[in-house]
Formats: sequence, structure tokens, C-alpha cells
Amino acid sequence: MHHTIWVIVANSSLCRFYLYEKNKEISLLKEIVHPENKLKKSDYLTSDKPGHYKTDAASGSAYESHTDPKKVAIDNFAREIAKALQHGRTNNEYQKLIIIIPPTMHGLLFQHLDKHVKNLISHNIQKDVIHLSHDKLLSLLHSEAYG
Repeated sequence: MHHTIWVIVANSSLCRFYLYEKNKEISLLKEIVHPENKLKKSDYLTSDKPGHYKTDAASGSAYESHTDPKKVAIDNFAREIAKALQHGRTNNEYQKLIIIIPPTMHGLLFQHLDKHVKNLISHNIQKDVIHLSHDKLLSLLHSEAYG
């Protein structure tokens, strides 16, 4: 029985979806790009002054947001990847999944994946390989996933 295998290669700002023909070839299906995740924390549209509030004692105090906008953006990106994987699963576009993501993205992505998508993961490789050429990615798949 022939299984369609998707390979997901991602970091915090780019995700590539590949179709993998076992021990043969990979072809790019689509990319999701989040260039804002490359921004430095200071580049985000946040106020540089903390907000103020008043109390009954007539003295105001400052408060600061405890939410890091870059972390929120990366979490939203992980959610977007998970949604694309869920869509592919429900449309029967793949039967097996190989995920290659750095450890920093692993927990974020996996918290958004449902159990049905997780059940299709045949290999989970925690490496940052988004920069690899097509041939080197194929070599990595042969050695790490099917070596």
C-alpha cells in the first residue's frame, strides 16, 4: 500500500511543506512565511511607555504587559502550521508525516496539533534545517528517517 508522505521543515518564521517519495525525491508543495517573526523585540508595535492606572488613593502606578509580542507571533505561526496540517489530514492529502523543526518550535507546534495528526507522525526530528539545499534535505531524510 502506497502512503503519501508529507515532510514539514520549519523554523519560527518559515515553514515548507514537501511531498516525499520514500528514498526517491522531494518536491515543495507550499510555503508559509511569517517575516515579522524575524523582527527584534524592539521592532514590534508596542508602546515604549508602560500604561498607568489610578487608584482610590489618588496615586497612579505603571503596569507593563507580560506578553512578549514576538512569542505571541511565533505561537500564532505554530497554530497556523497546525491548522494547515489538520486541513491536509481531513482532506486525506497525506497518510504519514515527517516533522523536522528546531527544539524551540517543537513544543509550540505540538501543543496545537490534534491527536489525529500526531498519530500520523512517523518521524519527529528536532533540528533546524530550513537552510539546507534540496539535495542535503533529501540526504538528511534518507539518513535520519529511513537510514
